[in-house]
Amino acid sequence: MKTENKLNRRQWLKIGFGATAGAISTKIFGRESIKGECRTTKYESMGPFHPNKNQVDKDFDLTLFNGSKQRAQGEIIYVRGKVTDENCDPIKAAVVMIWQANKYGKYTHEYDTQEAKDDPNFQGWGQLVTNEKGEYGYKTIKPGAYPVNLENNEWRTPHIHFKISKRGYHELITQMYFDGEELNEKDMFASTLSGIEKEQVIRIKTKNAPGIEEAASLFHFDLVLRSVRRESSNESDIDPFVGKYSVNIKIPEFEQELVQFYGGKREKLILTITKENGVLFAEMPIQPKSEIFPKSRDRYIYRAFEADIEFQRNSEDAVKGLIFHRHYEFPKLSAEKIN
Repeated sequence: MKTENKLNRRQWLKIGFGATAGAISTKIFGRESIKGECRTTKYESMGPFHPNKNQVDKDFDLTLFNGSKQRAQGEIIYVRGKVTDENCDPIKAAVVMIWQANKYGKYTHEYDTQEAKDDPNFQGWGQLVTNEKGEYGYKTIKPGAYPVNLENNEWRTPHIHFKISKRGYHELITQMYFDGEELNEKDMFASTLSGIEKEQVIRIKTKNAPGIEEAASLFHFDLVLRSVRRESSNESDIDPFVGKYSVNIKIPEFEQELVQFYGGKREKLILTITKENGVLFAEMPIQPKSEIFPKSRDRYIYRAFEADIEFQRNSEDAVKGLIFHRHYEFPKLSAEKIN
């Protein structure tokens, strides 16, 4: 990916897109129940290239795409796990989505313009629901590393993105890493993990596992969601935030970001805030619907957009708009509430 006149790829890693759901065959399952304490899984950046278009083939096998006769290039791996709550109880019908780069470090996404090889046989992403025991499983290939900034020799270590959702639980966005990768110690995200977080998201390869082909490897990746708890305050406290907001896109840096990463110039950009099951969600045409988390009365963290949302009130205490505070060097973005 060329760097001149473009946002730093480090910034682009913060950006994501939207998608839909599918189902899974039970033959890929095979994990025993979790024992002991279940800590909530580390929440990570959404990262780049979250699918922005639906596709018919979005099942659990990413090694074939649209009836292709040849498998995707690369090392075949299986990722199996169980989705539970903090009490280690399995969560049935949780939606588990993954997306990742191919063997060469390129995403199956129209806005990944880096100069790496495409693989037409690689599905790119998949989405399924957990079974009665909270189990899920994918067959895919081990993703390749890719450059963040070639001038500084910065690379992202191989990883798989996960997004898990279920009504009554806080949405989880995370990344799975591979044990033994040299780039883990240099990666912009993996290198910052604590010891406990590394145990959660850096996984060890198992060879010769039963039920999978001889040349493939198995990785266990359990996921723990946090239950939505009713706070003592009235849920109506968040009702004033619900509505549509017109985002001011007439900022050169943001206009450049839209052109480069979101498919061209736009006349307007609408942010929609909704409430579901007592929690707030934010959604834009350039970003998927994602939960936002309270930091104070009027300030929420919008991790999918790597920003804080600070709601603005008028003299009568009514919400009139908001400000985006991006989590890296970037001008503030404002938005006016329009209904």
